[in-house]
Amino acid sequence: MYRKIWKECHRSVCLLNFYSSTGTKIISMTGFKTRNNFLITDEYIHKIKNSDKVEIKFMKEDGYSEYASKKLKIEELKQRIITNTDENTAFAAININFPEFESIPSLKLSSCKKIEIGQPIASVGYQINQENLGIKTGIVSSLFKHNNRNNYIQFDSSIKQGNSGSPLINAETGEVIGVIGHKLAAITKSYKRMNKIIDNNLSILKKSQGKFNVHEIDPIQVLIANQNQIKYITNEIYKTANMRVGFALEIQHIVDLFNELQDVSDSRFVTEP
Repeated sequence: MYRKIWKECHRSVCLLNFYSSTGTKIISMTGFKTRNNFLITDEYIHKIKNSDKVEIKFMKEDGYSEYASKKLKIEELKQRIITNTDENTAFAAININFPEFESIPSLKLSSCKKIEIGQPIASVGYQINQENLGIKTGIVSSLFKHNNRNNYIQFDSSIKQGNSGSPLINAETGEVIGVIGHKLAAITKSYKRMNKIIDNNLSILKKSQGKFNVHEIDPIQVLIANQNQIKYITNEIYKTANMRVGFALEIQHIVDLFNELQDVSDSRFVTEP
């Protein structure tokens, strides 16, 4: 069953690498092609800072040999995003009607609104900063509504940074039933709180930098270096943390978006069911 999922879905899932103006990789995410011209990924794409370029790469069946790729300036990517930055829009849809991606097959979005607890699932995506595509398996463990707005699927499978934007696939039908994100994971909330504390500490320390020395050493600079080191360690722990429970936005939210855009004449929105 899972070998069939891999064969049918691997070519539709891409790696998104975000680079700074100096060419340093900032972060990686996963996305997948659907409805012929669209790329779906996690809403975190709106929050990536200091990015200058993005590289979109699709792989061959071995998971690591490149099949098709394209680099874009971040400004062009943003112009192609057809979803807004509203916090309740927990995904991003991007027009990728480039010649390089014409032969990339689209994943089918599930039209079944009933998701059953216990049904087998698979996710196909990337993790951390690795360049190889992988498949993970599990089951739907729960369903819930977050903030009385979006419907989410809780599933039993290991999730790491980079998996955000991966398709959650019904292993029995091969259809996409959700988009994986990190927004609701407890470790993500703790990471954000820790980063906020460190940034506040750095802001306070920098205001006092250079005001006094102890034996020609500025103790404030020492404290700033210490806080930056803690921030680096926090980032490394977050990147490699293995979360045993995953969350995915139900695909019906994305199906609803495409249904709403059927009558829109803007060329960015042209699609086929």
